[in-house]
Amino acid sequence: MMRGAQKQMIVVRTGDSRYFDEAYFVLRREVKAKRGTEREMLNEADRILRESELDPRPQRKKLPRGAIWFLLGILCGGLVAAVLCLVIL
Repeated sequence: MMRGAQKQMIVVRTGDSRYFDEAYFVLRREVKAKRGTEREMLNEADRILRESELDPRPQRKKLPRGAIWFLLGILCGGLVAAVLCLVIL
C-alpha cells in the first residue's frame, strides 16, 4: 500500500469511440488545474484519443525499389531481344 502518493487525473468518457469507453490521463505534478487550462487539457485528451484510432482504410502496399528496378531490367532485356530477333530475321 502506498502512502502519500497523490495524482491528479482526467477521466474522459467516450461514447463515440470504437475502441475506448473511458480513458484516464494522469497529470504531471507541475501542472496546476486552473479554470482556463481545464478546457485545454480536455481538448488535448480528446486529440490524443482521436489520433489513437486506426484509419479504417487498408494501406496500399508499395513495391520495394529493388523489385521495380528488377522488373524494369526484365522489360528492357525483352525489348533488346525482340529488336535483335527482328534484325536477324
